[in-house]
Amino acid sequence: MILVEGFDPDAKALARLLASEGNRVRLAGPTDEPSDAADLRARGIQVEPHADLDTDPGSAEIAYLDVWTPAVAPRVQRLKTQGTTISCLGDLLLERWPGPTLGITGTAGKTTTTALTASILQADGRPTAISQGARAGNLWPTADLLERLETATPDILLILELTSSHLAFMHRSPTIAAVISFWPDHLELHGDFAAYRAAKETIVRHQRPGGSDIVVVNADDASAGFAECTPAQLHEFSLTHPVANGAYTTADGDLCLANRNGVTRNLGAVPATAHPANTVAATAIAAAAGANECAIAQGIHRHVQLPWRAQPRGLVRGVPVIDDGMAATPAKTRATLATYPERSVVLVAGGRNDAGGGRVHATPEEHALLDRACDEIARTAQLVVLFGNAGHRLAEPLRTRRVDTRTADDLESALSIAAQHLRGAHALVFSPMFPLSLEERASVEGIVSGLSAAPAESLE
Repeated sequence: MILVEGFDPDAKALARLLASEGNRVRLAGPTDEPSDAADLRARGIQVEPHADLDTDPGSAEIAYLDVWTPAVAPRVQRLKTQGTTISCLGDLLLERWPGPTLGITGTAGKTTTTALTASILQADGRPTAISQGARAGNLWPTADLLERLETATPDILLILELTSSHLAFMHRSPTIAAVISFWPDHLELHGDFAAYRAAKETIVRHQRPGGSDIVVVNADDASAGFAECTPAQLHEFSLTHPVANGAYTTADGDLCLANRNGVTRNLGAVPATAHPANTVAATAIAAAAGANECAIAQGIHRHVQLPWRAQPRGLVRGVPVIDDGMAATPAKTRATLATYPERSVVLVAGGRNDAGGGRVHATPEEHALLDRACDEIARTAQLVVLFGNAGHRLAEPLRTRRVDTRTADDLESALSIAAQHLRGAHALVFSPMFPLSLEERASVEGIVSGLSAAPAESLE
């Protein structure tokens, strides 16, 4: 028996594939059964709605778990105890893909770097397969790649963005593995920092020696240590110093490409972005995958705009609104605010203390990152409007730093209050620091549009 968790499109597509291969498949989740349950049952799939897998996951040889399942969830431990192999869709794709594979992970910047890397490789004429169906603009393993798997040929490069939640349930590493950043994050999903790192290490742990496999790491942070976990050929990138094999920026802001033969090429100025490290990382990764200099220079200047990632969202009272709604961690908010002068921002922050895996940002390591983010807020913010139960949690450390704060019942009220206090501000920045629902993130555009259209006197 194979267990597939959940009723989302990815789970159902995986169940159909496994059943078509003659496997006994149980598709189980905590919600009502899907609308196409009859079709699934007609294919021999056992559909089980309202399943309490934490109490009784049932027997299974393999369990393909949902990407949002915490590694510390009782069902995971019960399945492991009874000898079930834990896996996920990303693991199956790496196992079956006939050509080379590229996986990108990191605590921040994964999606943008993956999109830029794909842009460069496509400019190079490289046949690629990349997700088209993940939520929030992410490039995670999704059901559409199962369709590509049916016709994939050895010349097509599979490109995957892999989170720690994927990697915790994986047993394979890609041909080219990139770790672009690393610091404590999402520890409530894994139990502690050591378990989080162990999950991330999966991306390199099963790489092979001999020069065919490649690892790309950030020479400027702790991700550099991941090179010690693999015999793969090493490539690096840096924003602070030259590297022997990879990409780096000069003191003048130029992007340089270096190879093991001692040849260095200057590709010109790094395109202006909120987070230039993503561009430098994508350059190193694409070069490691074989992209030529012309394709890199062309690809990095293509416009890659992903939703809710420091994205301009119009003007309110002549002040730019920056939608950084995907910044659900203190380090991401801190990185966005670092680009602003002192006391130049009206910040909207807050959200949820618990996204379903336990209290977030709660370990000592994450507390340190939260403190650093609050220091950056104290430097850049002339006002902070807080919302949600996470807003209450932020109030005290910000007041301790003498930051002017207001509170709101919800996100819409918070943005409305912020719009009333924009005098002298360079930007209104929405960067929550804590988790939000997709619906809340999606609502920002409409709220800002309404504020933009409102008469100035109505915002007084």
